[in-house]
Amino acid sequence: MIQTAGHEEARHQGGPGAGGQELPKRLTRAGRTTLLIVDDIAENLFALAATLKRDDVDILTARSGREALELLIDRPVAVAILDVQMPEMDGFELATLMRGVEKTRHVPIIFVTAGSRDQRRVFEGYEAGAVDFLFKPIDSLVLRSKVDVFVTLEKQRHALRRSEERFRSLVEATSQAVWTTAGDGSIAVDSPSFRELTGMQLRDWFDGGWLDTIHPEDREQVAAKWRQAQKERAPHEVECRIRRPDGQYTWTQARMAPVFDDSGELVEWVGAIIDIEERKQAENLREMFVAILSHDLRNPLGAMLMSTQLVLSRVEDEQVRKPLARALSSGKRMSRMIEQLLDLTRVRLGGGIDLAPVVVDLSDVVHQALGEIVKGKDRFQVATTGDTTGTWDVDRIFQVVSNLASNAVEHSPAGTPVQVRIDGGRPDAVELAVHNLGAAVPTELRNVLFEPFRGLKEGRRGASSGLGLGLFITKQLVLAHEGTLTFETQDDSGTTFFARLPRHTRTRA
Repeated sequence: MIQTAGHEEARHQGGPGAGGQELPKRLTRAGRTTLLIVDDIAENLFALAATLKRDDVDILTARSGREALELLIDRPVAVAILDVQMPEMDGFELATLMRGVEKTRHVPIIFVTAGSRDQRRVFEGYEAGAVDFLFKPIDSLVLRSKVDVFVTLEKQRHALRRSEERFRSLVEATSQAVWTTAGDGSIAVDSPSFRELTGMQLRDWFDGGWLDTIHPEDREQVAAKWRQAQKERAPHEVECRIRRPDGQYTWTQARMAPVFDDSGELVEWVGAIIDIEERKQAENLREMFVAILSHDLRNPLGAMLMSTQLVLSRVEDEQVRKPLARALSSGKRMSRMIEQLLDLTRVRLGGGIDLAPVVVDLSDVVHQALGEIVKGKDRFQVATTGDTTGTWDVDRIFQVVSNLASNAVEHSPAGTPVQVRIDGGRPDAVELAVHNLGAAVPTELRNVLFEPFRGLKEGRRGASSGLGLGLFITKQLVLAHEGTLTFETQDDSGTTFFARLPRHTRTRA
């Protein structure tokens, strides 16, 4: 129990504190949780302060309501412990004044009194704003446990305030256009960079028809992404052009993610918009350069190949024919590289790969493509089942077969067969499978196998590996036919690529 003195007993002791000692009014350090104890009797203040002393808590003490109000103006407190019976201004009056000021309105108040346990008096205390009412002598364990609750809550509120302040500072400082909205989009917070990018407040952006600020060619995909994100309540990302205040459009990358509370309810959306105009311009310039270079190389290379072929057809000297044959082979390989670069450029610039589908038998295309492969052509084993006819672009499918078959030969042990299966058993699609008995695809390559220039990145470029575009282009050709290209790989059974083609491909021009 905390032994505190009553008012009559204190008057007989006569001094301001025990033994005439003056009680300090402030024992505080900045950034720590603070308690306020108010009692006109010094001995009571000392006893309560000693009971509630903690390493992470500062204690303010006041001998009157007036002193308490002065302290409350200077510093927020986690909880105020007020003696009810004080001269001039009692605890109830002090609580009423605290509730009338915004800064102290929500400070938890615990009343302590040595008076009677009159229930009307207790109700009066709760009406004055108390969260608890304790009678002297006070159980120290009870008091500490009650105060600890409010100290913990204050620490949590302080951490939350610091987190919010850091977020606001980041929003103000970042060069990205950062914003947040409530779950229904009704409340908005944006950054200076957002206002600079769009020329308007986020609230005006939403209220004024934000989709109108998106480039007309990008609106459909942006609206679809937004609907998808709302439906799935999941993050999404989209690249689009946004109209700047000067009326010009700039390329941006917009990212958006939902925030949920502990119960799983959607609280708000947070997002960031990055200006990627410079990056887009650099990419377009690079792709245009590759396209122009590839296009301009085709004509002189074609003339060289025709001339070499012509000379080779008229020369019988074997010593002359050998270098001519090597030149012709290298020229054809260079021609294939140029075609790959052109296909890469078409895909990257967004135009896609043009198709001219005709009715054809996939089995015929496969046999023709395999017949033109010079290296390892005697290793192919072809099996056909079902109806293998369909509507596809012959030249593009020829390229798919050639790339997959050549790749299988290159990565399988010498002398082992390469199996090519054409399955036309399904009414809606035909599947081409190319299998080799080589080592499994390394684990680190499996997720990037269809990326462009993969061979160059991995440092595995050899005389026949080209630009590392073969599988990338192959997949793009299959995708252009609205098909799929996948693979399975095992150390003990080799690797199989599966190209599934819809039986009838729509024309792309």
